[in-house]
Amino acid sequence: MLTDDDSDLDNLDVSHMPFINTIWTCKNCTEVVLKTSAVLPVVAFGIFGNIMVIYILWKNLNLRTATNLLIGNMAVADLLSLLIHPWVMLTLDLFQNYQLGVIGCKGEGPVECSLLIASVVSMSAVTYDRLTAIVLPRETRITKKGAKTLIALMWIFGLLLSLPMVFNRAYKERKWLNFLEKYCTENLIVSNMYWYVIVAILVWLPMTIQLICYISIFIKLDKYEKITVKTLNKQHTNYKKKAAITMFIVTVVFMICRLPFTAYIIFRHQLFKEQKLTSSSSDIKFQLDQSYYILWCVSKYLIFVNSAINPLIYGVTNEKFLREFKSTKIAKIFCGPCMRTAKSAKRTKSSEEANKKYKIFIIFKRKYKPQIKEELEEPPTPIKTINTQL
Repeated sequence: MLTDDDSDLDNLDVSHMPFINTIWTCKNCTEVVLKTSAVLPVVAFGIFGNIMVIYILWKNLNLRTATNLLIGNMAVADLLSLLIHPWVMLTLDLFQNYQLGVIGCKGEGPVECSLLIASVVSMSAVTYDRLTAIVLPRETRITKKGAKTLIALMWIFGLLLSLPMVFNRAYKERKWLNFLEKYCTENLIVSNMYWYVIVAILVWLPMTIQLICYISIFIKLDKYEKITVKTLNKQHTNYKKKAAITMFIVTVVFMICRLPFTAYIIFRHQLFKEQKLTSSSSDIKFQLDQSYYILWCVSKYLIFVNSAINPLIYGVTNEKFLREFKSTKIAKIFCGPCMRTAKSAKRTKSSEEANKKYKIFIIFKRKYKPQIKEELEEPPTPIKTINTQL
């Protein structure tokens, strides 16, 4: 955990004093296994999903549209995030001392921040592109060239915005009589204000964009349904229902995964503001404060979950992505039985529908054919009368 920067206490000679906290070095084996087991499946699933999205885009030139390039960029950011930050979180949580050294202290925060910014800006751009596809004029759509420019700008923006962390953090060591304390410190007066800006960019701005865009799309689809309901069949009008479900899932998942991080930042700021703790005592207090610790773990974990399920939301739900995924060797090996079952069920359903249509045709034919036969066997009465007279 980070501590407040207090240069006076850092320069204080405590080498003749025993360490003021309990020395435990690393948490017990059971806790290490449980927490690693909770993180590992999410990380493995997310890495697999994001790699598949990147691979499908790399393999298929025809899929490299503006929207899919943005989805691919989000997959890259999420993949890097899952490769780095879960293990950083576990290291911070499971060890008493800070284990990442000077480079980790200076670089861990900025890297995490820039990757999260790249991911959420890509997500917001995809949302806007869906808005332009349905609501706005075609001229307002993001072009392929525009998507590439936007991707470059969002990475530059993320790196620039995360730079203050490099200068605001410092790795320090303090020698006690019986313990060498290692910790990463920052000026919490500055960082608390800074993190409010980060939260606005990582949570509130993309969530606002999603709500505005998806509400606009839903209103447009509602008008479309009212116009076409009399001329189109139910299959066409069900598009609105499917789109509404997708929009609802995207928004709710984002809110569940990101809002706890906002709560963590606010709680963190209030804790320092009210207690005004110094460097070493604040670290001890944070370790003892279970509400802070739980909120920190949950907010970090849900961000990893969000990075892991983004490929499922933006990739697998895309029919073209799903079709290309089914054609890969990995899908045939691991998902072969499921795919064959799905195809068999689809063929059965199609056969039943065709049989149903055939039965309807036969019923219609049986009702109609005897009438024709009866008319042919029994000519009209006037003609029969005329023939008799002749």
